[in-house]
Amino acid sequence: MIDYYIYIIIFALCLILSAFFSGSEVALFSITRAKVRTLVNEKTKGSEALATLKKNPDQFLITILIGNNVVNILAASVATAVSIGFFGETGIAVSVATIVVVLLLLIFGEIIPKMYATRNAAEFALKLSPIILVLSKIFSPVVYLFNKVAGKMTGGMGFSHHMITEEEIKEWIDVGQEEGTIEKNEQEMLHSVFEFSDTRVREVMTPRIDVVMTEDSASPEEALEIFKTTGFSRLPVWHENIDTIRGVLNVKDVVFSVLNQQETMPINKLCSEPLFVPETKNIDDLLKELRIKKTHMAIVLDEYGSFVGIVTVEDILEELVGDILDEFDTEENDLVRIAENVYSVNARMWIEDLNKELGISLPVSETYETVAGLFIERSGNIPRIGDVCDLAEVGIKLVVIQMTGKRINRLKLILNPPEVDDSMKGEEK
Repeated sequence: MIDYYIYIIIFALCLILSAFFSGSEVALFSITRAKVRTLVNEKTKGSEALATLKKNPDQFLITILIGNNVVNILAASVATAVSIGFFGETGIAVSVATIVVVLLLLIFGEIIPKMYATRNAAEFALKLSPIILVLSKIFSPVVYLFNKVAGKMTGGMGFSHHMITEEEIKEWIDVGQEEGTIEKNEQEMLHSVFEFSDTRVREVMTPRIDVVMTEDSASPEEALEIFKTTGFSRLPVWHENIDTIRGVLNVKDVVFSVLNQQETMPINKLCSEPLFVPETKNIDDLLKELRIKKTHMAIVLDEYGSFVGIVTVEDILEELVGDILDEFDTEENDLVRIAENVYSVNARMWIEDLNKELGISLPVSETYETVAGLFIERSGNIPRIGDVCDLAEVGIKLVVIQMTGKRINRLKLILNPPEVDDSMKGEEK
């Protein structure tokens, strides 16, 4: 009878060890390297051992598998011995031992410890790491042998380290926002950070048609009047024609000139040297260049060397934090919902941004970038207010609702416009 108690104690011990190894496997693989680094930096107890294990996942996995299989086999052997002692060497003894071992190991050796380890990965991993590390050193000769054999059979040495991709980080940010750990505005800013390095100057610049400039023949008082009217702090200065930018005029220099009664001083004497950049330059590189050269504005040129716009530090920062408005700015949303499936759209809004905002699929092409560009491309001529562009293939209709001269300012976008029967058109006529 005493022997049976010993067997039962051994079986219970094997069950505990099986739970330990099963939970260890899940906890060590569940915890991320980023979390491990955080724990190490916080000098949490057990974090050094955990970091050592995470550097060699193949080593600790083989150690866990060896330990788990040994205790499971031992548990099955002990259960079989006890069952034979009760029922004799019959098929019933083997059946009972098999059922008992499978149920107990499945529930207490696999399901419960793995569920607990999944929900408490960091806490569990910190507690068990020192033990697994010691076992991995004890089993190191066996681990080395198994690693060699596994490497030859699987066509490589060890386990490949998973490289965290940008897309995965973005997904984690979205998951964090859904679970409430990250605010909506934080989510948008984090996504903007990833898109920052891929953004070109032409995507953020103020186009030439919207740039306020002054000629180098203007007087400081005339320039100051422009500054007062627009609220800008810097103006590009051109010579003879607007493609010949000679410098950038700062409002402070003009104010000092006027206060010192130097109204006759030519503007070009007050200008700073302009920084010229191609429209294809990445804005992260441009921001570094602006910081090095200690300037806040760059003149943007196209591939032919023609002036196409300006870009400022504020334009670049707005890609990260959103629009920055001051007392001179008037807020006008690029996209305004007018009614069900009807929107007012800024003609300068990029097609890709509009598609993302509304979840639609306006056609994208290398020949245009904005909604206005799409409209002109499809219509084939300079539009007028009220002109319509029917994009039947995507179920969208665009209508010009605001223009300045020959330039489109805003359009009305209609999703899934109702189809008008041809017979009805005839009756209307």
